[in-house]
Amino acid sequence: MPWAKEEDFIELKKRFPDLEVEVKPTITNLHITKEKLIDLLKVLKDQLGFKLFVDHSVIDFPDKKPRFQAFYILYHVDERKRVVVKTWTDGTLPSIEKLWFAGKWAERECYDMFGIRYEGHENLVRAFMWETYPYHPLRKDFPLEGYANTYLPSLNEVLRGDELTGTMNYDRMHTAVPTLEDLEITEKRRLKKKAQIVLNWGPLHPGTHGTMWFLFDLEGERVVQCDVILGQLHRGVEKLAESQMYNQFLVYTDRMDYISALCSNQAWVVAVERLLGIEDIVPEKAKYIRTMMSELQRINSHLLWLGTYALDLGALTIFLYAFKEREKIMDIIEGITGARLTISYPRVGGVRMDLPEGALEVIKAFIKRFPKELRDWENILTRNRIWLRRNVGVGVINKEDVYFYGLTGPVARGSGVAYDLRKLEPYDAYPFVEFDIPVGENGDVYDRYLVRLEEMRQSVRIIEQCVAFLEKLPPSAPYFAESPDPKKIKLSLDGIGLKVPEGEIYSSGENPRGELGFYIYSTGGVKPYRVKIKPGSMYNLCVYPKLMQDRVIADAVAILASLDPVVGEIDR
Repeated sequence: MPWAKEEDFIELKKRFPDLEVEVKPTITNLHITKEKLIDLLKVLKDQLGFKLFVDHSVIDFPDKKPRFQAFYILYHVDERKRVVVKTWTDGTLPSIEKLWFAGKWAERECYDMFGIRYEGHENLVRAFMWETYPYHPLRKDFPLEGYANTYLPSLNEVLRGDELTGTMNYDRMHTAVPTLEDLEITEKRRLKKKAQIVLNWGPLHPGTHGTMWFLFDLEGERVVQCDVILGQLHRGVEKLAESQMYNQFLVYTDRMDYISALCSNQAWVVAVERLLGIEDIVPEKAKYIRTMMSELQRINSHLLWLGTYALDLGALTIFLYAFKEREKIMDIIEGITGARLTISYPRVGGVRMDLPEGALEVIKAFIKRFPKELRDWENILTRNRIWLRRNVGVGVINKEDVYFYGLTGPVARGSGVAYDLRKLEPYDAYPFVEFDIPVGENGDVYDRYLVRLEEMRQSVRIIEQCVAFLEKLPPSAPYFAESPDPKKIKLSLDGIGLKVPEGEIYSSGENPRGELGFYIYSTGGVKPYRVKIKPGSMYNLCVYPKLMQDRVIADAVAILASLDPVVGEIDR
C-alpha cells in the first residue's frame, strides 16, 4: 500500500512540534491537536501536495475523554501516497469546507450521525436524516434497532378493525418517521428562495437514477441555485457493520452500489485481506477470477449507465441495444455465481467456488462480439448533432475542481486526472494485466461519455488477459487460500470464526462510479469496531449544485447522468 513514510514529515515536525507520526504496515497517521488541525491540513494540501480529499469521519469511544477521534484521509496525486490526519474532540471541530468542498458534505454526515458541530461551516444541516430527528445513529449508545417511540398503528387495524396483536411480530410502536412538517423544515433549511419558483425533482422520478430529491430555484428556465436532499434510501450499513462478522458484512456491500456488486465485494475482501496481512497468499487463480468478474461487472454497469443516459436524452434505441448486451453479461454472472444482482461471490481468501465448466468459452464468445456492438452504438451517437448539442460544453469540471470536490472515477478522468486505483494501488490481478487509463480534455459531459466508452474497451482487454491466464492453469489449481497458521487466522468459505487482530486500514478499489474505500478500525475479534465507507457516488454528486448554477433545467438530466450516481452507495 502506498502510504507516506516518516521521513516525508521531518520538516513538518519542525513546524508542528506536537505532531506525532505513527507509521504502521497498513496505515500512516498524523496526530495533531484540534487547535492546530486546520494549519496542518493547509500545509499538507498547499505545500506538501496532499491536495485530493478522500474522506473524513469520526470514531466514537464513549468510555474515553475526549470521546470522539476524527480522521481525515488525503492523497498525494503526484507521488501516489496517502496519509491520515487524526485529532480528538468532545463535540466540536473547525470546518475544512474552505479547503475542500467535499469536506463540507463529510462534515454534514458527521454532524448527522455523531452530533459533531463544525465551527465556520456555512449552513450545517443533516446529511441523511430529516432536520428535526433528535438522535445520532452512529454513536455507540444508539441501539441497532433504533428507538421505537412513535405510535404508528396499522391502517388495517384502524380502518377495518383487524385484530393484529400477536401476528407477524406486529407492534404499534415504531421508530420515528418524518411528518410533512418535518420535510418542509428540511427543505427550507437546504435552500432559501432567491428567484421565481422552487422546483422539486424527485425523490421518485426516473431521471434521478434512484430515490434522490433535488431542489431547483428557477428564474424562468435558468437555475439560480440548486441543492440535493439525500437520505431517501438510508439503510445504516455502517451501523450494521459493527454487529456483523467480516464475511457476513460482505452481503451488505452488494446492496450499496447494487449495479456493481462484484466490484464492491472485491474492494471489501481485499481490504480485510490487507488488514490480516494475507494478500500475498491468496491464490493467483482467485485473483484472476475476481479481476475478470469485476471487469465484466464494470461493463455491465457502464451499459446500464449508457442505456439510461441515452434514454434520458431521447435515444430509446441505444437503451434497447445496451440492455440486450447487458442481459448477456447478467447470464454469464448468474451462470458462474448463481446470482444476478446481489452476488457475494468473492471471499476473504479467494472466491466462493471455482469457475464452472464452459464459463471461459462463454466469456470469450461475448468479448469477441461486444467491441463490434460498441462501435455500432458510437456510429449512432458520437457525431450525432443532437447528441453533441446536449453534451458538448455542458457541466464542465476542471482539474482543480476534481481535487476540491474530491471527485474520482470516470468523472475525474473525464477532466484529465488519470486517477485509477487499478493502476495507482493495484490489487488482485491488476498489477499483471495491461490496460490504458482513458482521460478527457475538456471535462464536460461529452468527455465523460467518451471516457466510459473507452473504459469498456479496456475492460475487454483485461478480461481477455484474465481468460488467457486462467486457461493455462490446471483445473485443480486452488481458488481459496490456506491459512499460514490456522490457530491465528481461521480462513473458511463461510468466514465463521475469522478473527482480525487489533489495527486499522484504509483500502479502496476502483468501482465503475469511482473510488470505493473502506476504513476498518479493529479492536480484535470477529467483528469490526468501526467501518467507514468512502462512496465515490456521494462525493461525485457534491459537485452537482455547482454544475447546475446558471444552466437551464433541460441540462439537469444530462449532467446528473454524466455523474452516474447510485443512491444505495450514497445513502449506504
